[in-house]
Amino acid sequence: MRDGATGEEEGALSASTITKLRVALVAAPLAAPIVAPFGTVTTRHNILVRVETEDGAWGIGEAWGNFPPWGCSDRVDILVNVIRHLLVGQPLDDPARLYFLLAGKLRALANQLGAVGPFQQALAGADIALWDAAARSAGQPLADFIRGGPSPRRVEVYATNLPIVRPGSIEEMAAKGHTRFKFRVPGDDPVLLERLRDARAAAGERPLMADATQSFRLETLRPLAHPLAELSLGWLEEPFLADDLDSYAAWRDEAVRPPVALGENSYRLQGFRQVLDVVRPDVVQPDITKTGGISEGRDICREILMRGRRACLHMYGGPIGLYASAHLSAAIDGTSWLEMDSMPNPLFEMLLRDEPDVRGGGLALPIGPGLGDDLFREEVFERFEVR
Repeated sequence: MRDGATGEEEGALSASTITKLRVALVAAPLAAPIVAPFGTVTTRHNILVRVETEDGAWGIGEAWGNFPPWGCSDRVDILVNVIRHLLVGQPLDDPARLYFLLAGKLRALANQLGAVGPFQQALAGADIALWDAAARSAGQPLADFIRGGPSPRRVEVYATNLPIVRPGSIEEMAAKGHTRFKFRVPGDDPVLLERLRDARAAAGERPLMADATQSFRLETLRPLAHPLAELSLGWLEEPFLADDLDSYAAWRDEAVRPPVALGENSYRLQGFRQVLDVVRPDVVQPDITKTGGISEGRDICREILMRGRRACLHMYGGPIGLYASAHLSAAIDGTSWLEMDSMPNPLFEMLLRDEPDVRGGGLALPIGPGLGDDLFREEVFERFEVR
């Protein structure tokens, strides 16, 4: 049952039966390729999930699928061949009930295929769509529906994925309303410190973060601990392989170092508890399109906050995932900055009717029930729908 809801309130949704689960795989070619440690991205992909009920209610969600591009087909297949059959015919009474019901049914198959990540990511997209549909049926903004009462209408964000070779991109993002900035930094860059110093000079006193995307080894990062700390970074994100908990634990014990952040590659509450127990990171970054949807994402955020760590939702995908993350951030007091892709991203232009409203480092939540009225272009979904 959702927070703040009585049994009678939940029962108002119980008569609405899910009749359809539809999936779209949107492909948006990039004008300029993105060079990442894992490879070069020439097209941004976005996996969208739409649920519909017998009384005409609907909701939209996003499943993680930004890299590698050929991995999107696995998530689509899971949604179409497995999750669709489990959800159709279910009452849309409580999104969390449906999420945990499906999580239990998917577990053995995910283990059998050795594909826990793809199954969890597909389920997360369906879960977001269920919450959007339930909030729309209740006539409430998604954040209010999650909280069980009024929530803030604006959340603090930071501009992400800035190229470290272009410190001037800070002012480009500032012109879009941003006040916080995160650069991607390759671990094999011989002049990384000089580049980061240039970025710090451009940022001035404004928050500056660095994302290493699992590209360092402990022995190569240790000599940089002190000079990186002198740059007053908000955090250094995923310096090591996400499953190399020993290196993270050793880095945590460095006497002088920048704060460490990770979590986007952890799964479900159990996975985050392991990270919190072993690594005890300064900043923890669940991604609701990937790690736990909204149903388990809210539990993960509360666990992070209860442990005295910062909860900063990770989000590097499309606009549906961004706004769903913004609603969850608004619904849980104490949640910190939300990641926001602010570099040229054709997914935003294709899917949104209006540009995101960012002012003074805060993203406005769209007006209306669910994720927001008239938020996205439905014709794009229909164009890319997987039949």
